[in-house]
Amino acid sequence: MNPVYLDAESTYAAATIGQCATALEDALARGLPGQENPPRQFMEVPNGEMLIMPSRSTGTPTIKIVTIMADPAGPAPRIKGVHLVFDPVTLAPTVIMEAAALTVMRTTAVSIVALRALAPKDAARLVIFGAGPQGAAHLDSILAEWPLTHVCVVARRLERAQLMVDEARTRHPNLTIIAVESADSESYVREADIIVCATTSTEPVFSDPGHDVTAVAVGGHSPVGRELPGSLVARSYVAVEDREAAMREAGDVVMPITDGLMTEDDINADLTDLVLHPPKPGGARIFKSMGMGWEDAVVSELIASRTLG
Repeated sequence: MNPVYLDAESTYAAATIGQCATALEDALARGLPGQENPPRQFMEVPNGEMLIMPSRSTGTPTIKIVTIMADPAGPAPRIKGVHLVFDPVTLAPTVIMEAAALTVMRTTAVSIVALRALAPKDAARLVIFGAGPQGAAHLDSILAEWPLTHVCVVARRLERAQLMVDEARTRHPNLTIIAVESADSESYVREADIIVCATTSTEPVFSDPGHDVTAVAVGGHSPVGRELPGSLVARSYVAVEDREAAMREAGDVVMPITDGLMTEDDINADLTDLVLHPPKPGGARIFKSMGMGWEDAVVSELIASRTLG
């Protein structure tokens, strides 16, 4: 029993985000998540929390164990841990991969699945709130599939946004990319085609722009925290990964319901609906992602297969 260990670099190198998104679409088309997994377990630990996410959905047992520091300014990466893939016959561990990298790949891939169904094909202007690994991965992955011409990176501290922009410019020298502080972002939000929220904020990070925008929120998994303004959610086509999980963990949806702006029946689609029955173009759309064990299983199974051969 000699499992292969994949560090962050090896995990990222094993597959592209687009390939991971397509694997998720294929899994949804054939009926996953299928067999129900246990709810994600949360446990408070010193300086943060521990999350445990097992899955048996794909037939290949997996489990992710991560810690999340309460202080987002603590030692990077904020998410630390491991993800284990087991042989479905012998039940021996076959691959151990770096969980923070897998989380970035899975989260971004899920966003791409949703955006393929929701975002305009000619989307040109992207605003990203959050200058961490999730923000950078979303920038690269959206640029790979949409004809972006302008990207605005927003962070509470301008120097963090500028660092992400400087790194992105080396990868995309012909793209207009700027960094702004949160207080100066509203004019860019009003022009955005796609908005991605990948922050630790528990309050809306922008005001309702009033136009038909596609917004994705990936930063939280609490029913009492949100990144999106309630008025935008209430007037939008609302999609979530899973309705039951969203009502437990997705404050971006739960809080507008609690505030009386919408009801649970106003959730229009889950991830399966988006893949099998995408909506017609037009109107504002939002997608709220929390992260689910079966998604980790699908992405990690792809990475493992491409690593082990």
